[in-house]
Amino acid sequence: ATSAPDSRPRRRSAEDERQELDHRLANSLQLAADFLIFEHMRVTDPRAREALIQTAERLSAVGQIHRFLAGQRRVFSVDLDHFLTELGGLITDSTGLECEVDSEAITAPGEIAQQLAIVVNELAMNAAKHAYAWGDRGALHVTCRRQGARLVIIVADDGEGLDKAFIAKQSKGLGMTIVDAIVRQLQGTLEAVNDHGARFTISIPQPSAPPAISRSFAPPGPPD
Repeated sequence: ATSAPDSRPRRRSAEDERQELDHRLANSLQLAADFLIFEHMRVTDPRAREALIQTAERLSAVGQIHRFLAGQRRVFSVDLDHFLTELGGLITDSTGLECEVDSEAITAPGEIAQQLAIVVNELAMNAAKHAYAWGDRGALHVTCRRQGARLVIIVADDGEGLDKAFIAKQSKGLGMTIVDAIVRQLQGTLEAVNDHGARFTISIPQPSAPPAISRSFAPPGPPD
């Protein structure tokens, strides 16, 4: 006799649960971004409107980054070449910049890849806002290289360049505050110079294992 099919629900694996959680988190971030866009349409203060739309763009970008990382089979060891190329496509779609990526075949923990992606996205948003005349589809160049025991990421544009008084660590803008905070958390350095446009160089220790990264964007405390 043929046995009856097992009607008991299949027990879900830890991997299934993780994928569903990742999917829900990415959707929740996008939903939060949509809420901010709706609120942006309701307010009249120009500064509040700009702050809401920029925050919505950041949430949407983080959601897209998380969704891509979740789709990687080896989420704890991400191919930065492939990851940054995918990110470049997202940047082109969201900012209109022609983003070119040139990266060595380097792997990094997913946590670090996510932090670096946020930094690159913030610098791309900065370039889209300040580097080129309104409506111009300028270029953005992203490179990733090993230099000895360090990993160096350069984000550069061909635009108007930085103001002579600009100092990255003293910038009061939210974007540069986020960039500086993440670079500090990764125990790295940040340099901003003019070189036929603005060029930002981030140097961090060559990643091997995920570090304990603080989630705080608080400014650094006084020196010991």
